[in-house]
Amino acid sequence: MRWTVTLSEEVRTWYLALSPAGKAAADRAIERLASQGHLLRMPHSRALGDGLFELRFFCENVNRRITYVIDPDPMVVTLTTFRKQRSNERTEILRARQAQAAHKATRQADRRKDGAS
Repeated sequence: MRWTVTLSEEVRTWYLALSPAGKAAADRAIERLASQGHLLRMPHSRALGDGLFELRFFCENVNRRITYVIDPDPMVVTLTTFRKQRSNERTEILRARQAQAAHKATRQADRRKDGAS
């Protein structure tokens, strides 16, 4: 099964600013996610709990993370991206959880709207 990967505005902006080599590294990681979806595991993906995951890869000489959630249909929605550093991990995961909550609220509002139509 092939998964659709939807890039958030933050991830799309980051991706567009990459060098060609950086885009190639990101493309490989995103392609792996699209082909394996929820079956992708360590060292390429790690569950952060409560339906939040991080895609893990090396890009432009740094360890990079893209956080994501899995939606039905099958779809993967990226949320945030950050450079992996021990000092920022807790803050970045909190930021990803806030993005996850906003995404969930948007999905619920869309479902209510679709049900009212």
